[in-house]
Amino acid sequence: MTTPHTSTMRYIPREFEPDWAIAPGAMIQETLEELRFTQADVAARASISAKHLNQVIKAHVALSPEVAVALERVLGVPADHWLALEATWQAHKARENSSVSFAGLSSWLRRFPSEVLRERNIVDSEASVSARADALLRFFQVADTAAFDKVWLAPQANYKRSQKFAIDPYATALWLRLAEVTAEDSRAECPPYDAGRLRSVARMLLPLTREPIQTGFKSAQALLKRAGVLLVFVPEIADTRITGASRWLASNHPVIALSGRYKYLDVFWFALLHEIGHVLLHPKRATYLDVDGGGAHDDEDQQETAANTLASELVLDEALRGELQKLTTDEQLQSLARRAGVSPGVVAGQYGHATGDWRKFGKLRPRADLAAVLQ
Repeated sequence: MTTPHTSTMRYIPREFEPDWAIAPGAMIQETLEELRFTQADVAARASISAKHLNQVIKAHVALSPEVAVALERVLGVPADHWLALEATWQAHKARENSSVSFAGLSSWLRRFPSEVLRERNIVDSEASVSARADALLRFFQVADTAAFDKVWLAPQANYKRSQKFAIDPYATALWLRLAEVTAEDSRAECPPYDAGRLRSVARMLLPLTREPIQTGFKSAQALLKRAGVLLVFVPEIADTRITGASRWLASNHPVIALSGRYKYLDVFWFALLHEIGHVLLHPKRATYLDVDGGGAHDDEDQQETAANTLASELVLDEALRGELQKLTTDEQLQSLARRAGVSPGVVAGQYGHATGDWRKFGKLRPRADLAAVLQ
């Protein structure tokens, strides 16, 4: 039996982060040859069968922690080095296997709006099907399409939203995930959620409706962040019909996302107040979508009605609301808006909802391309 040149522990960097993958067996064989050991020598010294060691070296079986520790004693190479190689190799093989299975996901990829995936740099449109599928699954933080269905599609049946229109569930999932990502990017230095502070902040939002939308929105973001609420704007994606949504991050911060679907500024601000209502009134972890309501009430859903009622009461208290349907002139509406501390457009929107007459003060409801000015 031959003897090794040295019996001292050999230095191996503790932080093993290779950018390549190789089966540990190949490195074990190199070490054997360097130390002039035969496989039979090492098997005897490590108290394992020569057949098992040969299978490890040929990558026919995985390297176990027990064998790695035995080899550490025999070869002087730390067990965690061998095990890091094994883990990297197994992950590499798993990715290769996934790549093969993902190659058949072209029809799944086509369910998502390709232009949004491209514009948002979620996937490389020039990459292979498997690479694009892998990138999209990583974006949604799921391992496979079955997990995607469970995490992103199944809950949509429980979302509180209008059922009057066919809504694309894949586009909806994409919009919601984009809202999450945008919120996560702005979560730095955000205090814990404080419901009491949110109630106070909600009333402070009303004067912002009188400002240019860019400055008003930024101020609203800052105010809501004080209450631990993240406000984001994500442009509408076709076939989602979403005006706004509220949901919760894993960090326990509520997120309010607005899309600017209708371009009317009163709808935009009312959608914000509506989602604040959901955050204050309804269970955590639920997702609420305001879909194609145009700011109108959905009296078929008690939670939607409650959120709308809270938003309406924030805009106009009981006394001022009593004057709403009596308005006959622009001057009267503008006077009411000044006393309420909100923009005339918001009052005009409330008048339209209360009376069904959207034309009478329609010219007082400004519009804007929100995707252009808020991004």
